[in-house]
Amino acid sequence: MSPEKNRPSWRFEEAARLRGFSLIGGMDEVGRGPIAGPVVAACVVLSRNAELPEVRDSKLLTEAARNRACDAIMANAVAIGVGEASPAEIDQHNILRATHLAMRRAVERCVPTPEHVLVDGLPVPLLPVSNEAIVRGDALCMSVAAASIVAKVTRDRMMARLDAAYPIYGFGRNKGYPTPDHLRALRAHGPCPIHRRSFAPVRECSSSLFDPGSSSALSRAVGETGEAWARSYLERLGHRILATHYRSGRAEIDIISDDSGTIVFTEVKASGGRDIGSPAERLTRAQCGRIVEAALAYLAEMAIQDRPCRFDVVEVVRRSSRVPEIRHYRNAFIAESD
Repeated sequence: MSPEKNRPSWRFEEAARLRGFSLIGGMDEVGRGPIAGPVVAACVVLSRNAELPEVRDSKLLTEAARNRACDAIMANAVAIGVGEASPAEIDQHNILRATHLAMRRAVERCVPTPEHVLVDGLPVPLLPVSNEAIVRGDALCMSVAAASIVAKVTRDRMMARLDAAYPIYGFGRNKGYPTPDHLRALRAHGPCPIHRRSFAPVRECSSSLFDPGSSSALSRAVGETGEAWARSYLERLGHRILATHYRSGRAEIDIISDDSGTIVFTEVKASGGRDIGSPAERLTRAQCGRIVEAALAYLAEMAIQDRPCRFDVVEVVRRSSRVPEIRHYRNAFIAESD
């Protein structure tokens, strides 16, 4: 595929101008999936038809290319606002609401304030200006792609500074994501002040309580690593991760993703290969009911009840090899009406 086919366009900005808007911003966030560090959002208003040949979805760029693109964006921006929500705010509000908080702060810090904002993914409630959601906006829309780069570069630099303060966790390398090395350090040393206490790997892992020889400790270790493998697997399939460890009432959904417009709620089941039967079969009817309750709460909170959705199970089986066997059960169960 040629580089041009991967480049975002200005068509969404031009369509907004035809509707009467003149100051149009793009917005994206980074940092929903990590178990440490803030979630960061950026709002960028670009000069009309600015020449930005390296700007595209930040996930497609190397670190060096992202830094060059970020410099070019800074030079061609009418306004840039960056907002963040701290780990404490994430724990207090949940990751989805904290992400919206970071986005509102990004818009408020963008001066002059845009009249209309193009947002990657899903609509943002309570934003102080009109906004329009674009599925895969970071790949398709120039302003959103620029915001994705600014948010990513900003957060990576934050994590590099935090790495100097807490070097044992490798934040400079893992950016707070639950990599195997990060999880090992977490189990060995316990959480530090920037870990998200509400996220399962942190909540279940404390150096003062962890007994590396116990079967429950083994189950937690396998489960935490299993979620990291499952997330990576879904991203390779093209899923856009919307939230992890989403909590509502009695339930927590491991991974929420967008699969070509379908909202997918995924339960991760992991084992060390010693359990009887398939890990997917260990999902009880009661657990399914609680997951459905949480999914309905998420859809209502995002005002996307009309979007198609499904419930998947990803089974991660660790035996003797370093790379686990991953089995994906699409439509593993359906939401049952009373």
